[in-house]
Amino acid sequence: MPNLPWDFSILGVPVSVNARRSSIQRWKGQVHAAAQGAWPAGDAPCACKVQIHITFYHDSAPPDVDNMLKPIQDALCGVVYVDDSQLTDTHGHLRDINDQYRVKGMTPAQAAGFVADTAFVHIRIELPPPAGELP
Repeated sequence: MPNLPWDFSILGVPVSVNARRSSIQRWKGQVHAAAQGAWPAGDAPCACKVQIHITFYHDSAPPDVDNMLKPIQDALCGVVYVDDSQLTDTHGHLRDINDQYRVKGMTPAQAAGFVADTAFVHIRIELPPPAGELP
């Protein structure tokens, strides 16, 4: 298992869970391949409980945040975690790529997305908060 938190970015616009099946499958394949390329070589998927943060940096009208989450979560199964039932917390964020941000601790994966100068999705996996701590 890699050290958590772990993150990666994928260029492009996420596909909504309401899109055509072929579009969803194509997007899930792109996310799966990007995750495989970024996941530490030789590491098995996490077997523990995790939480996920998905941020779509868009340049136009984004999809509903809740509709973009499920295809991405499904695409990470078998690479990042064994099954998406391991997700205890899911956080979805939409941000305009043209806004100004004060950034502390930008990761190389986030920087790669911003440098590409196009819409992108940043995905971060981390351990969930302690069981007795409310979000």
